[in-house]
This record gives sequence, structure tokens and C-alpha cells, in this order.
Amino acid sequence: MKPKKKPSKGIVLIRKSNDLIESRFKFDVWEMRIFLMLIAQIKREDDDFNIYRIWYRDVANVFNLNKHRGYDMLRQAVKNLMSKSFFVRYNEGGKLRETQYHILRKINYSLLEGEESAESQEYVDIKIEEEMKPFLLQLQKSFTTYDLKNIVHLGVYSIRIYELLKQYEPIGHRAFGFEELKIMFELEKEYPRFATFYQRIIEPAVLEICKYSDLDIYEVEKLKEGKKVAGVRFSFRLKNAQNLLNEPQNTYDKNVKTIVADNVQTDTDTRFTTFYSKIVENLGVTPTVFMDLLKNYSDGQFEQAIRVTNRAKMDGQIKSNASGFFVQALKNGYTDGKEERVKKQKKEATKQNFANQMTALEIEKENQIFDRIKLLTAKSPQLTTEAIKFLKASAEGKKAIRNEETALGRSLDIEDYRQNKILRSLVIDKLININMDKFSDIFIEFDAKIALFKETNIF
Repeated sequence: MKPKKKPSKGIVLIRKSNDLIESRFKFDVWEMRIFLMLIAQIKREDDDFNIYRIWYRDVANVFNLNKHRGYDMLRQAVKNLMSKSFFVRYNEGGKLRETQYHILRKINYSLLEGEESAESQEYVDIKIEEEMKPFLLQLQKSFTTYDLKNIVHLGVYSIRIYELLKQYEPIGHRAFGFEELKIMFELEKEYPRFATFYQRIIEPAVLEICKYSDLDIYEVEKLKEGKKVAGVRFSFRLKNAQNLLNEPQNTYDKNVKTIVADNVQTDTDTRFTTFYSKIVENLGVTPTVFMDLLKNYSDGQFEQAIRVTNRAKMDGQIKSNASGFFVQALKNGYTDGKEERVKKQKKEATKQNFANQMTALEIEKENQIFDRIKLLTAKSPQLTTEAIKFLKASAEGKKAIRNEETALGRSLDIEDYRQNKILRSLVIDKLININMDKFSDIFIEFDAKIALFKETNIF
């Protein structure tokens, strides 16, 4: 196996499915570093796992570590990961289930320890478990992407919270229940009081994320149910380019607003008020059954089952037990002719709206790219000349140039490239390709926006 090159100082992308980010697991700092270095080697086009080699010197360089005796920590972390799992929760027929996924299939490491080992030459070889494929390979929807450099200075729980927020970057806010976070972080038996959890986990994470990452958390809201704090809502935004160029500063104490929201009506409270009379009083479902259904079915499922049940009553299909019919309609997704027609109309409208908004995102992306090109070429006019040079060396470029020269009966000058739409587009593509580091932030931003838009607009 050929040695892997040291990580580039440019962008190193981490891609994970959202199910993996929200799964239940607990890593220490070395285990987290190794797992991130591991998946950073996975390419977008890979359809199978390779044997991945992680050099200790690369880990030390990326995370700015003291290299002395560090290989021992690397080896132990990999050995620990062999026994670690991700626990992914899902709902099946209204019941909560969980699947355990082992992470690694095989590891290989040096047995030399301490001074016997030349650490700059040490590495581990890792094979990822095949069942991890849906979470790391060929990701098309419901995934999150970010640059590794944004988390290299973060602690374990700071990375977890960063990833959870990064999923919602285009939205800019996200709320979590206190118990929900403790389950995800496997801290159910620790921090029984929210105040301690906030002080030990959330507050340090907000500090580190604001100081070292590309996210700026500007408000943290403690959500109360009665007198008890039951959750937390983060409001955040992506830092602008100038912020990211500056040296990191500790702005948390000055700029992050922490508020306590008293008597906040939870989603469950709102849904109870909305559906209680329609389901319990009008259809005769018992309050106990209603509360159980409220936990397991969405508003849309409730509304459809209510409409179908009410029409069945009007048509004489239900003689006595409307509550039983409603529960079956809800659990089995009953529809009728009118429901199907409405669904079809909504689906067509949703598709058109989806297409329109996707077009708007692409136009916004193109506008940002063109603005960046204008800025770069104004400062460095030779960039255009370099792009034309690369275009002339390509088969596609040669053909387009030859066609235009034949049409004009002369050699082309720079203005000809600007006026001809095909040549102009080809020059822009070349300019972007040979200066990708100057456009990568735009592509990452819009890849995330488009991915989240697709994820939240499935039809």
C-alpha cells in the first residue's frame, strides 16, 4: 500500500448522514479524532470502503498535538473503536426501536511502544464495517458536510453540538430537549440537574464553537416547562469571510445572549389543544389512547384520518364505532377518492414549488460566483489569461475556439471570449477549476443549503 499524503492545508470535507450525527454514542477525544480522520479519506464517488491508512504524523499535524508518545494514544483509540457502536433510533408502527451498528471490522497497528517507535513513521490501517455504508457512502440526501478545520480545536461534546447545529445551518436555529441530548451523548446517568449539564457541556461547547468554528452562536434560550428547564434552543449563523480570516477571539461572554423562556408552550401542548376536541370529544377516542397517539403520529396524519373518518360517517360507512375506525385509519393511512385527488394536486404543486426554489438557489449560487470572479479578476487580470490558456489546451476548448475563429475569419482576442456565450462559459469554468480554493466556500455553502432543502422537501 502506498503511503497516504499528508492532509492538505485546504478543505478536508467530512460527510455524515444525519442519522449518524443524531445517533447515540460516546467517544473520547482520541476516538473522535481518529473517526473523523478516517471518514475524511472517504471520497464522494466511493461505493465501497477501502482499507484506510492513518499516519500518526498527520493526526498530530491536523490537531496540533505534541508528537511525543502520541502513537500509543492513537493505537489505543483505534483498539477502543473496535468495541464501540452507533445506536440509531427509529419509529416503526408508532413504536420506538434502535439498531446497533459496529463501527470497525479490522485494524492493524504496530506493537512497538514509546521510544522504540519512530512515531513519524507509524500508522494504523483500518477497515470500516460494511453495515456503516448507508451512513458514509454515496450520500444523496439527509446528510451534513463541513470542513474538518472547523472542529480541530473543539472538544468531544462541542463537536457533537457543532454537527447537530450544522445540519440546520440554513435555518439558523435548533431546539433540543434536555433528556434528548443526554441520550444522544450517553450521559443518562450523569448530570441529573440541567444547571450542571448546561455548565459542564453546553456552555463550554458554545464558547469553543464561537471561538474556533465557522458558526456564530448569538443566543441560547433555556426552555421551561412550568418551573423546570426542559430544553435549550440555539440561534446561530455562519460567520462571514472576514471573521474567518481573523485570529479567533473569545467573544462568547460579550456577544452570546442567554435567556430563559418562562411558561413556554411545548409542541405537545399545542398539538393537544389543536386535536383534543376533534378526536376525543367528536370521535369518542379515550384520552389515554389519544395521548399515546399524540406521541407517535404527525399533524398531517391526524388531519387525514379525521377527514377520512368524518366522510365515512357522513356516507354511512360507520354505524357506531367511529373511534375504532379513526384509530385504524390513522395507523393504516386510510384514504378515499377525495383524499387522493387532493393529494395529487398538492403533490403537483409541491413539485413545481420545489423546482422553482431549486432554480432560485442555483441562480443565487451563480450570482455569488460571478461576483467573486469580478472581484478576483479586477485584482488579478492575469487569471482570465491563465483560464484561456488552459481552455486552449482542452479538446472542448480547441473545438469551440476553432469554430469562432472560422466564423470571424481571424484569431480571437479577449473581448471575443467575453462576447461569445459558449466561450465565456468555458473560460469561467476553467477559471473556477484552477482557482477552486477561492470558490470552495460558496460551493460548500450552497451544497449544504441544497442538501437541506432536498431533505426537508421530500415528496
